[in-house]
Amino acid sequence: AEAAGLGEGPAVQARVDAAIRKVLTRQAPNGAFGLWRAESGDFWLDAYASDFLSRARAQGYHVPEQAFAQAMDILRNRIHYAADFDEGGEEIAYALMVLAREGAAAMGDLRYYADVKGEAFATPLAAAQLGAALASYGDQRRADAMFARAAALLDRRTPEASVWRVDYGTPLRDAAGVLALAAASGSAAVDREGITSRIARQSGPMSKQEATWSLLAAMRWWNTPRLRPHGRCWLPMRWWNTPRLRGCWSMASR
Repeated sequence: AEAAGLGEGPAVQARVDAAIRKVLTRQAPNGAFGLWRAESGDFWLDAYASDFLSRARAQGYHVPEQAFAQAMDILRNRIHYAADFDEGGEEIAYALMVLAREGAAAMGDLRYYADVKGEAFATPLAAAQLGAALASYGDQRRADAMFARAAALLDRRTPEASVWRVDYGTPLRDAAGVLALAAASGSAAVDREGITSRIARQSGPMSKQEATWSLLAAMRWWNTPRLRPHGRCWLPMRWWNTPRLRGCWSMASR
């Protein structure tokens, strides 16, 4: 936030604290989250909201313990009762990534989905999220296999025109997410420079999903010296100067 000129110190603290409070107003008694109000029924949204709370908590922001525990419980329950699938799995991969970051995923689940259902995950981001979950538990071999799957899906996908997806995704969002997660997981199974160039060629306004994951990718880029030619980080400046991105540095700032 400070690097993007979005404030510093108390201003950043106040913004993130307000975002946390706003998200929690939409948490149902069972721990699930609603898009506009407290309600249940959207597994992917549960993972998305929990991801924000998990990241905020890891940075030292206050997230009420009971609310966070309920969020983790609903993800575990949904994983336990998740239906089998031949293509899809976006919400499962996302939930497993969040749970693994918190040390709350079952290693057996991660290996099952990688070994048995790995080819069934339909989007690049879902494959990368499962890869990130495996990397969190130290299984780099399986993690790299899932990141390779994510890269292959990126290469075969064509631009979509106004197609609604259950995970609110787009090719740009997927590319930024794969880049961010591969860098965070230390995976060399994707062409980071190639994905970065793909993102840099994009123009026009961003969706909130695109902005969020582009910001996460930009921060990973900034924190990886070898990806900053001549000691400077040229790509994120395009992102910093994108109004929708500047308004979405927190995943729930609006």
